[in-house]
Amino acid sequence: MPRLTQRSRDARRQQVVDAARRCFARSGFRATSMQDIFAESGLSAGAVYGYFASKEELVGTIVEEVVTEIVTGVEAALDAEEPATPDEVIRGVFDVLDRQDGAAATLAVQVWAEALHNPALGELVAAGYRTLRERFTRLVRHYQRAGLLDQAAKADDVARFLTTLGPAFVFQRALLDGVDAQTFHKGLMGFRPPAGR
Repeated sequence: MPRLTQRSRDARRQQVVDAARRCFARSGFRATSMQDIFAESGLSAGAVYGYFASKEELVGTIVEEVVTEIVTGVEAALDAEEPATPDEVIRGVFDVLDRQDGAAATLAVQVWAEALHNPALGELVAAGYRTLRERFTRLVRHYQRAGLLDQAAKADDVARFLTTLGPAFVFQRALLDGVDAQTFHKGLMGFRPPAGR
C-alpha cells in the first residue's frame, strides 16, 4: 500500500475533525462515542486513532482551530494600512462563531460545560481565551494610538470586555431563536457615535 503524502494526511486528519464536529453538534459531547466518529468519518478506528487518541483531543483541536481563525482576523486588522473599525473586527468574531448554521455555538456551550469537570480540557479552553485576550489587548492599543478608542482606558480591561462578546453571542445563538452574527452586529453598531461627532 502506498504511503500517504503529507497533503493527504492533513486532509484525512481534517476529515476526522469535521466528522467529530458534526457528531458533537448533533448528539452532544458526552453522548458521542469514538465509534460514532469512526462511522461519520468513514475511516477505520486505526486510522482515526492515528491522529487523535480521544474525544478530548479532538475537542482541543476544534477549539484551537476556532481560536486560530479569530486570531488571524485580529492580526489582519493589526497589519492593515487602513484598519477595520472595532465593530468590524468583532463582526468577524461573530461570523466565525456563527458557522455551520449555529452548530459551532452549540458545540461551544457543550465544551464549556465539559471543561468545568475536565481539567485538561479546561486548560485548553482557558489557553484559547488567554490568546484571544492578548491579541485584543494589542488591537486596543493599536486603536488607542489611532484615536479610535479612549487612550485613558486600560487596554487589558477593554480586551477582557471584548473577549466576553464571543461567549455572549455563542450562548444566545445556541439557546435562542432569531440570533445570528448579523443581529449582534446591528446591536454593536448602536455604540458608534453619530456621524459628525
